[in-house]
Order: sequence, then C-alpha cells, then structure tokens
Amino acid sequence: MKKIIVTGHGHFATGLQNAVELLAGKNEDVFFVDFLESDSDVILKEKLEKVAHENADSDILFFCDLVGGTPYKMAATIAFENERYEVVAGCNIGSLIEILFTKESYEISELAQKIISISHSATGYFEKRITKKEEEITDGI
Repeated sequence: MKKIIVTGHGHFATGLQNAVELLAGKNEDVFFVDFLESDSDVILKEKLEKVAHENADSDILFFCDLVGGTPYKMAATIAFENERYEVVAGCNIGSLIEILFTKESYEISELAQKIISISHSATGYFEKRITKKEEEITDGI
C-alpha cells in the first residue's frame, strides 16, 4: 500500500486538501500536514514522523511545495532513513489527483518520477494569438 503526505508552508497542504476533496473526493491514502508560522522545523518533523509512523506498513511519498524549503528538508531527513520513502516538490494539483488513482501501479521510486512527469505535462501556457481577418481585395471602379 502507498500513502502520500502533502506538506508545505502555511496552509499549502490543507488548501490542496480542500481542492482535492472537491475535485476527487476524500481519499484515505493521502494526509495533509501544514507548516504553520508558529511551528519550528522540529515541530514539523514531529508532525510528519507521526503520520509516517502511523502508516509504517506503507510506502510513503512526501509531496512538498518547494525544493529546499523547510518542509522539503524535514521530509528528506525522514526519507533518508527509510528506503520505502520518497520526496518530490514543486508538483501541482493535477499530478496529485492523477497519482491518487494510479499509485498502486508503480513502485514508490517510479511513482516519484511519474508525478514529476505528470506535473510537467499538466503545466500549460495560454498563448494568445490574434489573427488578422484578411481583407477582401476588390477591383476598383
């Protein structure tokens, strides 16, 4: 079984929770851990470890907001001690929703790579193109 722990600065995690549950429903395999302004890095690490220990029989993917931020560093510290844990950062809601439904098809390390790939393909740019309507050319009198 695979579990996902979403973490990030402020209410990043619970904000994603709200959006994910609105779009895809509640899912028992994903947990949301905020890094609040009042939390120290030690408190965040304890919160993440608590969720990980409660799911000790599962592979875990930590889904963080930013590479190099405190949530990422704490998740990486925890993951470094366990080969069944992986850490990704900078992904988006589309990738999170997709892996919730496909996560059991992959090994945990493959899942980490897959979510990065999905995030790239789920990121888009709206290119504004204005085409000039061709004017009719008519012969003069």
